[in-house]
Amino acid sequence: MNKVFFQRAIPILLAGLLLWYVMKDVPLQEIGDQFRSTNYGWLSVVGVLIGLFYVLRAARWQLTLQAIGYRPSLFRATVALLAGSLASMIVPGAGELTRCGTLQRTDGVPISQGIGSVVAERIVELFMLILVLLLTVTLEFSRAKTYLSSLTLALPGRTVILVGGTLVTVVALAIWQALKYPGLQKHPLLIKSVRIAKGFGQGFMAIRQLPNPGLFIALTILIQAFSWLSTYVLLLTSNDTHDLPPTAALTILAVSSLGGLAVPTQGGIGTYHFFVSRALILYGFTAAQGAVVATYLHAVGFGFNLLLSSASFLLLHILIARRTSTSQPEHTV
Repeated sequence: MNKVFFQRAIPILLAGLLLWYVMKDVPLQEIGDQFRSTNYGWLSVVGVLIGLFYVLRAARWQLTLQAIGYRPSLFRATVALLAGSLASMIVPGAGELTRCGTLQRTDGVPISQGIGSVVAERIVELFMLILVLLLTVTLEFSRAKTYLSSLTLALPGRTVILVGGTLVTVVALAIWQALKYPGLQKHPLLIKSVRIAKGFGQGFMAIRQLPNPGLFIALTILIQAFSWLSTYVLLLTSNDTHDLPPTAALTILAVSSLGGLAVPTQGGIGTYHFFVSRALILYGFTAAQGAVVATYLHAVGFGFNLLLSSASFLLLHILIARRTSTSQPEHTV
């Protein structure tokens, strides 16, 4: 219980500390003024783009699921994806398990294979993040150099790496030797674990069996394009940021994604504010102005995600009830 408590408390503590550090010198009135000056025409476009972003992600997920023999509709895949998004806002890292569990209830896709397909998808997204970072550094080299030099990067010492590597090797060898005992090989827990691992591997290898690799690549590029476009249009909604160049949206996308990997918190709270506010300094904002803009950008994006994800939970109950009613056998009198 203590372990679960600390796992959930640490992200909340980090979010609170980062948010306090960024916002400690920012008057609340300036944040209110930022929201009051919003261009609601552009804001509606942002909402549409975020919705299409999720539909594109669901369409790409469909392809990996089709490779392992499951064909959920685009609508149900989108609902499952949004349900996972809401879960990740509450508990970092819970989104993948939630969306796979959702699809199991609506389409009967085993969770192990679903998670395997999600892991394959995450590897592709990590590769795309690297490309986004490289593109950002190329287009904004001087600003990127200044930004990186302003952050203190703490790397583990050689002793920590050596001890950690030794422990991992010892544990791996111990597990390998234990698996050689016949009695252990027939243990129900091990048999179940092997079955889950096989399902996970099948889902993970789905990326090599895609029915339409070209469409998968095209969707991956479109997803990144819509992610950048929604960020850029979001900048157009504010008088303080509508004159920023398109590369500023790319910088915000890169630093917020990288920050989310380095310091995962609920919904990116604190992490997004810290990294984006520091990035905006490179475009002429003060630290306080950057914090105000970062708060506005995060609140709008978080709000749209929360709205769409909450709607998915209402639809989820309808989908589950419909599947339950159709799967029940008919009774004859």
